[in-house]
Order: sequence, then C-alpha cells, then structure tokens
Amino acid sequence: MTADLETQRRSVYAGVGLAFALLLAVYFVYQIRAVVLVLLLTLLFSIIISRPVDYLARKGLSRVWGTLIVLGILAFALTLVVLALAPIVQDQALQLAEDAPVFLSQVQGLVENLRGRFGLEIALPDLQQLLDSARSFLSGGAFSTFVSVGASVANVLSFGFVVLVSTIFAVAQPEPLVNGFVALYPAGWRERVREILNEMYWNVQRWFLGQLVSMAVIGMLFTVALFVIGIPFALLLGILSGLLAFIPFVGPAISVVPPILLALADDPVKALWVILAYAGVQFIEGNIIQPLVMSRAVSLHPVIIVFGLLIMGTLFGFVGVLIAIPLVAALQVLVHELWVKRMDEKGTDPNPPPKEEPPKTKERIGRLRRVVGAPFRRS
Repeated sequence: MTADLETQRRSVYAGVGLAFALLLAVYFVYQIRAVVLVLLLTLLFSIIISRPVDYLARKGLSRVWGTLIVLGILAFALTLVVLALAPIVQDQALQLAEDAPVFLSQVQGLVENLRGRFGLEIALPDLQQLLDSARSFLSGGAFSTFVSVGASVANVLSFGFVVLVSTIFAVAQPEPLVNGFVALYPAGWRERVREILNEMYWNVQRWFLGQLVSMAVIGMLFTVALFVIGIPFALLLGILSGLLAFIPFVGPAISVVPPILLALADDPVKALWVILAYAGVQFIEGNIIQPLVMSRAVSLHPVIIVFGLLIMGTLFGFVGVLIAIPLVAALQVLVHELWVKRMDEKGTDPNPPPKEEPPKTKERIGRLRRVVGAPFRRS
C-alpha cells in the first residue's frame, strides 16, 4: 500500500514538473520567437529541397552541386512564372484598385435596396468616409509609414538571407547535423530516433507535394470557373484562391469573398454561381485531389488544425500560420511514435475504437494513385 502511494505521488510530481517545464519552454520560445521562426523555416525548406537533392546525389552528383542546381532551377522557374503572369496580374490588380470604389458603391446600393425591401437591419459603414480616412492616413503619416515599411522590409530581407544560407548548408551537409542530434540520445535508442526522424521527414515531404498539387488545381479550376461565369479579373482571383489554399479553412473562405462582391456588383445571380463553383472546386479538391496525393500522409483532425493555426499565428504571426500544418503533422508523428505506441504496450484496451473502413471512393482513388503515383513513392 505504501509503495502504491509512493508511486502515485511520484507520478503526480512528474506530471506537475512536466507541465511546469512545458510552460517554461513556451515562455522561452515566445521570448526568442524570431530565432525559433528562422529555425523552423530553415528546417522546412531544407526538408522540401532535400528530395530532389537526394535524387541527384544517388546519381553521383555531390550534394553541394545538387543543392545549387536545385535552387537555381527553382529560381529560374519562379522567374519564368513571374515574367509570364506579372503583366496580366499587374494590369488586373491596378484595374481592380481603380474600380474598387465603384464596385463597393454598387454592392452598398444593392444591400440598401434589400434592406428597404425586406426591412432588414444591416449596419453598413459609410464608403466615402472609409476612403477619406484611408487617404488622410496615407497623406498625414506618409513619412512614418515609409520608415515603418522600410524597417519591416529590411528585417524580412535579413531573416530571409539567414534562412537561405542556413538552408544551403543544411541540405548540402545534412549528416553532421543529423548525427549530432542523434548522438544526444543513448546508444540503444539511436536507431529508433533515426527511424522517427525519417518518418517525420517523409511526412512533411508528402504534405508539401500534396499541398502544391492542391493549390495548383484549385487555382486553375477557380480561374476557369470565374472566367466561364463572367467575373472580371478571373486570373487574378484564381491565383489568389490558389495561394490562399495554403492556409486550411481560413484561406479558401477568404478567397471566395472578392468574386462574390464583384458578382453582386454586376448581377446577383452570378454570386450564386460563384458560390456553387466554389463548392464544386472544394468538393473536387477534398474528395479527389487530397486522397490522391496525400493518402499516405498523416491525417489531421480539423480541431487540431484550427488550434495549430491559432497557436502558430499568435506566436509567429502570418508566417507562423503558413508553417503551422507541416509542424503539426511532424509533431503528430512524434507523439504517436514516442508516446502512443508506448502506452499501447502497457496493456490491452478492453473497448478499443473501431477501425475505420476506407470508403469505396478512396479505394478507387488509391488504385488510381498506384497507377499514376510513381513520383509520390519513396525512392
């Protein structure tokens, strides 16, 4: 009896100590969040770039040259895309900025008409007052705004340079970093640590590849849909929807607002078509594209995604939101391998949860993926 009480007391002390250590770690991370953000970005970019570098290394090319070649190809491809799309996107963006007051006035008039017809109590801000406030802010605080923006740009460029240099060295010479990290653990654990690191590496790789394909598909489908419906600035809005698809839940919801406003300014019936097109694109992305390219990635519950976005956004701002999902996916692998499996070994669950049977749609997609999904397999 005394031994059981002593064991329980030690467990309580261990739990309290673990909670205190976790709070202390969070406080420490918050104090040096800029450094932690640079570290996380370096790890993420290193994992993403390592896949093609590994392929070139297996072909006999040194990792240093492989890293430079991959970065050069990425820079060249990005430059081509920007040169091809920049003129059209710039023209549409400038035209949208010029026509925005007219569109907003039309939407405001439509809402006023609906409010008068149905007796709805909808409080709308005064458009002219908002425009006047924006002009006065830009004119009155021009110098302070310029200084603030200049300082922010310089800060971002300095952090970007650090991330770039660190990524190059990490991808070109990963062995010393990995071996040094593994050496921190007892010799008997090191093989297991390497397996967990490898699983986290492949999980982030699969996530990035799937996310890239998903963003491209959403951007193209939404652009075509808006063009067919007759919404102006279809290419600009389609590119915006593809980029915002990087942020789960929040991004797609934001991307549909501008086309709906433009549709309301032209013809309210078009707004309904925009909503239907948005629902169709999301259905295709969620039921075909995601299972096809992410069937082997760790699935995340929506609640985990939401709180991951909230925590990372609070700690690191917008950039934290962008890297929240791969970080949460890696942490889920870590928790499952280090904690859940150990808990499963301590006994037998008398009422285990039922195993989910994959839907037939996903089974068909899985067969399709095995046929066309050679690039998705580990090499």
